[in-house]
Amino acid sequence: MDFSITSKLDKGDYIKVMFIGLYKKPYYIIATIFGLCLLIISILNYFNAISFEVYSPFTDAILGLFLLLSPSIIVFFALSQAKSNPSLLNDMTYTFNEESMAVNGLTFKSEFLWEHIIKQKEIGKFLILYHTKKFGNFIDKSKLTSEELLFIKSKIKK
Repeated sequence: MDFSITSKLDKGDYIKVMFIGLYKKPYYIIATIFGLCLLIISILNYFNAISFEVYSPFTDAILGLFLLLSPSIIVFFALSQAKSNPSLLNDMTYTFNEESMAVNGLTFKSEFLWEHIIKQKEIGKFLILYHTKKFGNFIDKSKLTSEELLFIKSKIKK
């Protein structure tokens, strides 16, 4: 089965995928809840709604803000890296066949054998095919038929 699709990953979709990917991990959920609790406790202590004798609400407020904002900071740095490589946010043509997946971008062409795709992950409307632990290709699932999607998934050995 040979087929091709052309898709473009826009900035808004990239941000959504990054946030969804981060908040699928329990660590970020727990850190966000803990950060929110620290921030609420420090605000209540500041306004004397609660009183702790030996307590520094300023330190807890800073830590709480950091825990709340850390996913946004991670997404900001990831987005700045994506912007530094303009071909990532332009149209890309993905060609799939029995042996490999070829990617044609604005200034590059690459081909990945199926055995070099180490992991697949579905986040939102995207299927992400990882060829290293941190880097992958974002395939728009809405541009694939169900047979094409099953074909791609069947080629990746988990």
